[in-house]
Amino acid sequence: MIKKISKTKILLIFVPIILFIFLVIAIEAGISVNFETWAYNESIEHMSDFLTNVMKVITKLGDPILVVILCFSLLFFKKTRIKVGLPLSISVIASETLNLILKEIFARQRPTILQLVNESSYSFPSGHAMVNATIYTMFGILILKYIKDKKLKILLLIPCIVMPFLIAFTRVYLGVHYITDVMGGLLLGFLVPIVMLEIVKLKNRVKKDKNKNNNEIKKN
Repeated sequence: MIKKISKTKILLIFVPIILFIFLVIAIEAGISVNFETWAYNESIEHMSDFLTNVMKVITKLGDPILVVILCFSLLFFKKTRIKVGLPLSISVIASETLNLILKEIFARQRPTILQLVNESSYSFPSGHAMVNATIYTMFGILILKYIKDKKLKILLLIPCIVMPFLIAFTRVYLGVHYITDVMGGLLLGFLVPIVMLEIVKLKNRVKKDKNKNNNEIKKN
């Protein structure tokens, strides 16, 4: 028998979807404009050359080229290939693909404000926010699963929580995304690895049940 998905996992899957839908409605209805303006003004309140350079460095940590290098590195080494590299790479590919599709669907133009880095694609949802939320969520799940030492687990989880939000913030500060763009990216980026892992678990359970049934038939 295939086990039912727990209520917690159902919430982890459907809450981000519902929030994303509300976000889309708010954007399409134009009721997010004041919030977006306020968020941008707050983010650049202490703008300086030094802070801008810091933001550019942080945002580059989430660039596609570094994401690709990370995935290939984890796939290259045998010790990390199956447990880390494979689930992370599959989730990143799924996240990036979904992001590109949604950007074409919504076709939202980027903010017409001071852009401190060059970007040319559509704005919603933020690819940087989405893919990096996927990466760090997956890392967080794997840390919870495989790291037994509590202090080490907490130490490793901190950057997994902080980095997606920090990278997302840089996109608003640098003027290439609205706050709602990065919120949408974070929601879906968090969702993708959870869904991917559930699909893998479901597939393994179906395969296990099938093998079990075949063995029982052979015995009879």
